[in-house]
Amino acid sequence: METLSSSVLTAWLFGILVIADQPIHDGSFGVNEKRLLDESMVADVAIVLAADVSGSISQSEANLQRESYAAALESTAVLKMIKSGRHGKIVVTFVEWSSFGSLETRLDWAILSDANDAGIIAATIRKKSDRQGPGPHGAKTSISYAIDASVKALQNLPVPASRLVIDISGDGANNDGSSLEDSRQRAIHKNIVINGLPIGAEVENGETTAEYYERHVIGGPGSFVIPADGLPEFQWAILNKLVREVGSIPVSTSGAVL
Repeated sequence: METLSSSVLTAWLFGILVIADQPIHDGSFGVNEKRLLDESMVADVAIVLAADVSGSISQSEANLQRESYAAALESTAVLKMIKSGRHGKIVVTFVEWSSFGSLETRLDWAILSDANDAGIIAATIRKKSDRQGPGPHGAKTSISYAIDASVKALQNLPVPASRLVIDISGDGANNDGSSLEDSRQRAIHKNIVINGLPIGAEVENGETTAEYYERHVIGGPGSFVIPADGLPEFQWAILNKLVREVGSIPVSTSGAVL
């Protein structure tokens, strides 16, 4: 039996596919198709949630912080804001930090687009820590290290993001590690916005915690501070802060979402 040449065989198969009305795709994508594929992978914002667990934060207060973050991410307000975004999803990671070199990632990067995602993420944040205790300098507060570690995390996103945010919560000034201003500037130069959630109204060196965060911690276009006078107000503050970060919307001078 005579074998078909490769060109004849190709033409024959092509005819069958056309007759059967089957699409033919060579594996390449046109400009519009490529843009759509890329858009489907983009998150509206990537947020590092970095919570202070230094010596001034008790175990019960640390648990309250975790619960506040978890509840806020599950909230209708945050989920509604996520859905209203151009891409309908964000990516988040949750870390706890204290002194230089002391940091625990309690939630690896996770995509959040709906209530199901939120439930899984919240459960992970609420999960009991495997860490037995703080590091050798765990009682100190290194905001500079928290920023540097957060910048590093943002360099390893699972998907691209339109905006990059570091969300720092804490109750004191930087007293360990490298220069806070240097860490802050490195983040800003990478187009990362740093927002702050200072806890408490203590005054140190003539500045309240909120004033310290405003002058020395936050940075980048649209950066802001939403203070919580104490941990009981923390859940309200983190909810309002997340809604603003996800949606980039203004808040009133009292911190309430407009």
